[in-house]
Amino acid sequence: MKIERAQHARMSETGSSLLRLIQNHELPVLDLLVRESIQNSLDAARDNTAGSAVDVCFITGNFETAALAKHLEGITTNLHKYFGGTQQQFIAVRDVGTVGLTGPMHFNEVRNNDFGNLLKLVYEVSKPQQKSGAGGSWGLGKTVFFRVGIGLVLYYSRIRSGSSYHSRLAACLVEDEKSKNALLGRSGHLDRGIAWWGQPYDSESTVPITDENEIREILDIFSLSPYVGDQTGTTIVIPFISETKLISDALSSDDSFDEHMDHPWFRSLDEYLRLSIQRWYAPRLLNPLYSQGCYLRAFVNEEPIRRDTMMPVFQAIQALYNRTDAVRTDETNDILLEEDVSYCVQQVSLNKVFKENRSAGQVAFAVMSRKQLRMNYPNNNASPLVHIGKLHDDSSSNPPIIAYTRRPAMVVAYETVGPWVRRIPHTSSDEFLIGIFVPNKDNVLRDEFRGMSLEEYLRSSEQADHASWTDFAIDAKRPGIVEKIRSQVARKVAEAYRDQPDKREVRHLGGLSRALADILLPPEGFGSGPTVDRELKKKDPQMRRRTRRTTLDLDSPVYDGETVAVPFVVTFGQDTTHAELVVTAQTERGTLHADQWESPDEIGTTFPIRLVEVEVSKIGTRKRQRPFVANDLVLSEARQQSLDYQGVNISLLASRRNHVPYGIRMSVPETTGYSIQGVIRVQSSDTMIQAALEVVRRGEQSS
Repeated sequence: MKIERAQHARMSETGSSLLRLIQNHELPVLDLLVRESIQNSLDAARDNTAGSAVDVCFITGNFETAALAKHLEGITTNLHKYFGGTQQQFIAVRDVGTVGLTGPMHFNEVRNNDFGNLLKLVYEVSKPQQKSGAGGSWGLGKTVFFRVGIGLVLYYSRIRSGSSYHSRLAACLVEDEKSKNALLGRSGHLDRGIAWWGQPYDSESTVPITDENEIREILDIFSLSPYVGDQTGTTIVIPFISETKLISDALSSDDSFDEHMDHPWFRSLDEYLRLSIQRWYAPRLLNPLYSQGCYLRAFVNEEPIRRDTMMPVFQAIQALYNRTDAVRTDETNDILLEEDVSYCVQQVSLNKVFKENRSAGQVAFAVMSRKQLRMNYPNNNASPLVHIGKLHDDSSSNPPIIAYTRRPAMVVAYETVGPWVRRIPHTSSDEFLIGIFVPNKDNVLRDEFRGMSLEEYLRSSEQADHASWTDFAIDAKRPGIVEKIRSQVARKVAEAYRDQPDKREVRHLGGLSRALADILLPPEGFGSGPTVDRELKKKDPQMRRRTRRTTLDLDSPVYDGETVAVPFVVTFGQDTTHAELVVTAQTERGTLHADQWESPDEIGTTFPIRLVEVEVSKIGTRKRQRPFVANDLVLSEARQQSLDYQGVNISLLASRRNHVPYGIRMSVPETTGYSIQGVIRVQSSDTMIQAALEVVRRGEQSS
């Protein structure tokens, strides 16, 4: 094939800059490859109707360097130089049932700015999918193909045009042009490190080869079969990979790996691919109930992934997905039924965001035992936390697992810490809480947010690697939809989980939690309501009785990693407009506040109990029939240390000597019986020190 070297032009990329476009240090390259390649295939489905399927097969094997090198003009010598006559490894991704790399063969043929699949994938970067519900909105994910091997990628496709079929094959190289081992060599300061191979289009450019015999000869190098009959699709071949390097990259990126645990997916490239496909596409894999288009059938070296070989945690993710409104059917026959698992589906609603209904989507979750997840003999499956690649070093409890996805049904991420799960209790060591959030994709935002759909907003919020959702401003207005969804998901799951009597007691025996639990629970007989919401309902809407004392009501603490979260309600007394909520230390000398502790006349060291964060969720007053919904205003050292909302000011308190956050100061605009509801999170550096929460005003104290 003839070589075409990329020439320098204004605003043009170089090979080194393209390779840096997606530098995701959390996900292994193999996971990025699986996510991007499958999404490309699903987006290009020929029949994208419910009940149809797209087949995606990952193929690994060996090839002879010399057999390939002779087809690549301009780098033949260097390929022999660096790889000799040895056999090398490759990985290929082949889909069937897609439209293939359609569109113009050359930029001169582009009409109405329609570049088509071929030019966007092979010859361009930053050309995203435009159709609704597609996977990417950046067009940068394809750069991962160049990071899997040495930067060389071959693209083979068969398309249908009218009643006839046509084949196309091209190659592309993206490498660091500054490397001393660059395959393209270094001819001067204008080297870009990018080249293509194909048949001549004119004296300066190439297009894919179309000769069936030449294409078959190149496919034979990798023992790959051409498409036949009415088959259409695309095969991406990445030669000169290192299985050892790719597995090593996965090991270093996977927090759950323990050197004493010999997981099969860390011994074999094939096994890792099988796990990764399930990890990211569990909702759509082998799921004919998927209603947003075709579902996915996946293969590794022609061996299909079957439902009975899917890991139970991913079977559970799919079964929970099927319980949401994204799949409107009762035709379920899955692990939840097989293992007699109870599940819960909660609506997630947002205020002042959408034009009509408030629904942002649903979160479905279940609590499953080790037996139901087949972790016991004879299956001996690893923990779900290991399968999703999350580290957890506390053997006495398990953090919740919350996944989230949008229309393409690729799992964006699994969360076990942070705002998605912040309020959800840990389960015992014998159980796992597994959930998934599915947005109401068609709900439309208000006109002030351009009237876009929720799906469009979330799609635009994803980074180029689709690894998270992040809020952004629309015409200088920030709707904060992702932050609100995260908070609502955590709250809904936590409340529903606590309402199950048999799940209310959570065993957590770590030293820190043990030390804080006893002291952060309210004293015996203190308070009357089982939850903060019920307590606020008693105090908030009418506030018929005006109390003279400022009071503090606490709910049961929730363990969140190394912090303890305590729901609270502070109710302002008669003629009270200022109060403080503070953490104190209990010592043999009595109760010590932060400044007292750090005083040279007392302990003289840094106060050991730190206020990590305070979330304010509701502000009630007797004048209003309903409380203000404060949209989870958050104070912390890292975010904001003071906020104003509806005339209420709340600011962080820190010790004067060592600046340790230990409480909040609250002021309200009038003496009409204000109530402030939220969650306070604290952390202790000394598990032997007991702590307490107090609400204080001038001349008044209540603990």
